[in-house]
Amino acid sequence: MQSDEQQYRRATPLLDYEHPAIVTLIQKQGWLSLPTSGERIDAVYTFVRDAIPYGYAESFCVPASTVLVQGMGNCLTKTTLLMALLRAVGIPCRLKAAMISKVIHRGLLGGISFLFSPRHLHHAWVEIQYQGSWLEIGGHIVDRPYLEKLQQKFANFIGSFYGYGIAVSHFRNPPIRWEEKETAIQSKAIRESLHTFSDPDAFFQAHPEAERRTHALTYRLILRPKLNRSIRKLRRS
Repeated sequence: MQSDEQQYRRATPLLDYEHPAIVTLIQKQGWLSLPTSGERIDAVYTFVRDAIPYGYAESFCVPASTVLVQGMGNCLTKTTLLMALLRAVGIPCRLKAAMISKVIHRGLLGGISFLFSPRHLHHAWVEIQYQGSWLEIGGHIVDRPYLEKLQQKFANFIGSFYGYGIAVSHFRNPPIRWEEKETAIQSKAIRESLHTFSDPDAFFQAHPEAERRTHALTYRLILRPKLNRSIRKLRRS
């Protein structure tokens, strides 16, 4: 029987951190040579947040190596990649899941497309074991360049903001930097906890409907194309 330490460090079919693409990335970035766990967390977290742009792929239940190659992701896929990289550099982690309001898509979807979106969406983020405690890390989902474009679009807005992929209390300064405490970018839209899972494999086994939604024609023909077009349009603005 595996100990908790082993359970939260092991590779899985989705957390495939022994894949050549991930091994090569870690070697190129030099993350294993960083002297402290805090520095390794910061480097890996910042890479996933900003080098993997916010966007919606064809499937959510895919290995971390696939997310890396695709070069884009949402909460479910970027969480898979972040967990794989964290475990690869020796940071124990697990997955937190919930249902989140579709309010995060307000502004990205409009009219008919917003009506077609499910009222609640599957959501995931990471918990890391750090200095004897579990910290929730959810600020990796939306990349900083996209967030900065959004802040420019609403240059005079302060306070709580819900839409365009985020749900935060402090629009101008959301908690997305790793400062040895929790981070978040969509947490204010969470509606129902789905509890904690040792890895994304266990989450998708318990909630196969999270992946089945990507097979629906509404997602493939309406929601995904519209979300990605709106995100690209904001990036170009």
